Amino acid sequence: MIELENITKTIGGKVILDNLSLRIDQGDLVAIVGKSGSGKSTLLNLLGLIDGDYSGRYEIFGQTNLAVNSAKSQTIIREHISYLFQKFALIDDETVEYNLMLALKYVKLSKKDKLKKVEEILERVGLSATLHQKVSELSGGEQQRIAVARAILKPSQLILADEPTGSLDPENRDLVLKFLLE
Repeated sequence: MIELENITKTIGGKVILDNLSLRIDQGDLVAIVGKSGSGKSTLLNLLGLIDGDYSGRYEIFGQTNLAVNSAKSQTIIREHISYLFQKFALIDDETVEYNLMLALKYVKLSKKDKLKKVEEILERVGLSATLHQKVSELSGGEQQRIAVARAILKPSQLILADEPTGSLDPENRDLVLKFLLE
């Protein structure tokens, strides 16, 4: 599914990733650990086709060294990848419903069926009552669970999660990890 060979990434003359090779097969669960500033988010951005400024070989879903904004990379992102960003990437001045419906934009379901999926995932993450609330009205932990719900809701083969449990209490941390492992 994913293979990196001799990937090097430099930012401002500083080597962030140095000759990195990695293979991730379908069904693998991989945790990237390291100190702050060690390149974890940089690697996730490269894996998620957000950053294409590197040297080496990168193959994802049968495509090699795709340009970040190419039609092929956009198709892979749309059809195969869900993101769970460190800062959630939710639209603060929109409702929870709006934010979650974005995950289903390209799914061929009626609006009624999409809404049913949204309501089901909100129930699973313990936030059923937030459907019509604006994201800005939610706590940081609630926003993080909404971001998790969005990542799980979108049909994908790859979920890239950057510190997915960072602002959660132990109970919700365990809940999020359970969802990501499913």
